[in-house]
Amino acid sequence: MDLKQLKRQGKMILRPLILMAVLSLAPPAINGEEAKPPLAVTYVANEGFIIECRDMKVAIDALFGGWKSDEYYMPTDSTIELMKMARPPFDNIDLIAVTHYHSDHFESGIMASHLKHNPRSTLICPPQVAEKLAKEEGYSEISGRIKTISAPVDSVVAIKIDEFDIKVLPGKHGPYFETNEKTGEKIDRHRGVQHLEYLISMCGRMVFHSGDAPLNDMERYPRLGLNHVTIDLAMVQWFTPRGIISFREKLVRETIGARKIMLMHLPPRRNFSGPEQKKICSERNIIIPQRSLENWIIP
Repeated sequence: MDLKQLKRQGKMILRPLILMAVLSLAPPAINGEEAKPPLAVTYVANEGFIIECRDMKVAIDALFGGWKSDEYYMPTDSTIELMKMARPPFDNIDLIAVTHYHSDHFESGIMASHLKHNPRSTLICPPQVAEKLAKEEGYSEISGRIKTISAPVDSVVAIKIDEFDIKVLPGKHGPYFETNEKTGEKIDRHRGVQHLEYLISMCGRMVFHSGDAPLNDMERYPRLGLNHVTIDLAMVQWFTPRGIISFREKLVRETIGARKIMLMHLPPRRNFSGPEQKKICSERNIIIPQRSLENWIIP
């Protein structure tokens, strides 16, 4: 049985009954047009999400962990085991997208194990991610399902994988400057990081993931055409929801645009659960994850 047959057979596997029941509650058709199905979103940790729509399932920056951090939310050991063995909610993932190779977004051993136990999935990533995977045992068994994207910064690469229409946006990782003790020169530690953002269309819905993009350029996203599409969910680096809209929130709203905004890369030391912030989030359609494996349904 070849890979395409395996994928077709895999799509016959039933999702958990509760999730399927919720996903079946799509709004009725309006004016004769078929209503778009809802998105089911699961937060993994840091910038990791699993997004499901009907029988399509994508994981973005969701297979990582194995170390502790005071700066980022990290998956627990039990969650990592689910990743490795492709067990719920990491089962039946069709598409895996990785923004870059940093260990708070991707871990080669976890990814290799998952791909081995989930033969239906395809991985899309920068070459630096594939280079790390190539060092894992059994790489030859999974290499045919890895698609690397290498293109100039601020270009747009359009690809189709099964039923997913994907626009990949190569760009710069957010800077992190260190000072050379000998010369006093400030050097961006992230200057050589290959970084991808993703705009993914699935069953008529569109999701955007910014990875660790700096989100400081008001001109970039309009040039890439993001302001000409309707994005249902944008996952972006956190900003503090406050009465006066910050520059980063202004950029996200005016140049990316989205019906719902999901904040990510949340620092554990910050408290986003105050009553004023809850009110602002509700009014501005902002979602702030509170715990690993938390779920939302986005109509």
